Amino acid sequence: MRVSDLIYLASRYFKMGIVAALFIMFCIFTGYFLIYRKLLNGQKKIIWKKFLWYGILICYLCVVLGATLFSRGDYWYNSRIIPLFYSYKEAWIHFSDSAWRNIILNFCMFIPLGLWLPLGIKWLRSFWKMYLVGFGFSFLIECIQLFLKRGIFELDDIMGNTVGTMIGYGLSAMGLFFVSRKERKASNAVFVMLLQLPLLFTCAVFGMIFWKYNTQELGNNPYRYIETYDSARIHVTGNSAFRTEEPELAVYQVETLTVEAAKGKGEQIFEALGTSADASRTDVYDETIVMWSEAGNYSLWIDYQGGTLEFTSFDVLYPDDQVRPEPVAGADEAVIRNALCAIGIEVPEGADFSKSEPGTYRFDAVMTEADGAIVSGTLMCQYYGEEKGIGKISNSLITGTPYRTCAAISEQEAYEKIVHGEFAYMGDAFLEIQVESCSLAYSLDSKGYYQPNYAFACTINGEESQIMIPAVRN
Repeated sequence: MRVSDLIYLASRYFKMGIVAALFIMFCIFTGYFLIYRKLLNGQKKIIWKKFLWYGILICYLCVVLGATLFSRGDYWYNSRIIPLFYSYKEAWIHFSDSAWRNIILNFCMFIPLGLWLPLGIKWLRSFWKMYLVGFGFSFLIECIQLFLKRGIFELDDIMGNTVGTMIGYGLSAMGLFFVSRKERKASNAVFVMLLQLPLLFTCAVFGMIFWKYNTQELGNNPYRYIETYDSARIHVTGNSAFRTEEPELAVYQVETLTVEAAKGKGEQIFEALGTSADASRTDVYDETIVMWSEAGNYSLWIDYQGGTLEFTSFDVLYPDDQVRPEPVAGADEAVIRNALCAIGIEVPEGADFSKSEPGTYRFDAVMTEADGAIVSGTLMCQYYGEEKGIGKISNSLITGTPYRTCAAISEQEAYEKIVHGEFAYMGDAFLEIQVESCSLAYSLDSKGYYQPNYAFACTINGEESQIMIPAVRN
């Protein structure tokens, strides 16, 4: 989710909060003036500051409940309780902006709670009471998510929310210390400084995480396991004799496009089609950019990592006469290559050409050498003849250039990791694994490097599957 999406979501529920606050205020005003003052002859006056405080609190609660409950569908069927630090390990492995943003948002979302409640409720100015309120509110939300199937119960969310409350309370205490003369004592000053420790500790932890990642040479392999699978629930049979030598394996570097470079690539494709990009409809995401042609008849999704893309010609697939043409079957490789080249997409030599469905053509490459580099992935397209050209393209071909060799674990050591449950697998069922063979396969890491893995062909509980074990020794 982008920052703009988060802002939109917050503003949407903040408006709902304003409506709710106004409605509650109207009810209170009606009760106060018509019932309390006129019928009961009450003399107490409304404290307007308190009234405003409650209104802001209602708006805040609407934003929090909207983001955590109302904005989610009831399609979460997994009732697992996610263990502590699971989301951090997952974010570390993939190291995407969205993953870390969601974690940091859990802290930020509860800072206003710790900041605002002590300002309006004096008995919550005791730190342990405020901490308990933050913990209890977060725990309640997680339980509701689990019960209503509008999320999963994550201990990391509770921890992040509670620490966010602690940070907010520390800021509130600091504000009260400087505003109130009664609070300005040496002992109070020390205590207020101690209340800032959650903020300092949080900043230090996240600073160390990002420093560690930015100083390591390679990215994180997506097949690293997050939690060790219970080895008592695994039974491994089949081939258990693998090579014991520890080889040096090649690592390749893949180009990662900047936002501007991705825009330039899209503009070149539109130019080859005789049009240009509509800048007003360009959407920039964390990992992808979405572009449209001026007339809206072409769309492009371009990934920054490797420059893979999705292309759609709406003129071809959805013509004005509503009669969708049939793609041309039986075209040869040279015709398809030329059609792709006409819109600025070149397929490396050595990729295997094949035909799947009628009119659908594909190029496959598995670590195929081309001009001193390697190419992996698949390009699929639909061809509609010389006049209409290509209607749809899904291009996941990625080119990697040699980077360096790295010390790797042996095949036997990788196999032992399977036996001990050290592989990426989600679930808690008993696994009957029959290992058949081992081969070398590559995957993109979080920094755009092709890292080697040992791919074990196997059957898991009777179904054909594959277990990937990262090969580079850490």
